[in-house]
Amino acid sequence: MIQLNEETKAGWCVVAVRGRADAESAEQLEAALRAAVAKSARVAADLSALDYVSSAGLRAFIQTARAAEARKGEFAICSATPSVRRVFDMSGLNQILKLHGALPC
Repeated sequence: MIQLNEETKAGWCVVAVRGRADAESAEQLEAALRAAVAKSARVAADLSALDYVSSAGLRAFIQTARAAEARKGEFAICSATPSVRRVFDMSGLNQILKLHGALPC
């Protein structure tokens, strides 16, 4: 299960992600993030309450980053929990995506 909340902080559209980003929720996650990218030039995913991310969840973040790049916008991942950050590091996506320690990015 995933919960998504959106708010604006310091010029960023921040999408707070809570729960699990897995095969069941990845489509919902990607849709919310891409909707944020469509309306804001600067989007951040706050992962401070994300417990788990699977390859399907990683794909949602990659697709969102591509959508932001196509719109000449910014997409950043912030405040990832240690276990989620480890998945980004092990997959090598920490080299491709913008990961930040704190909000706002």
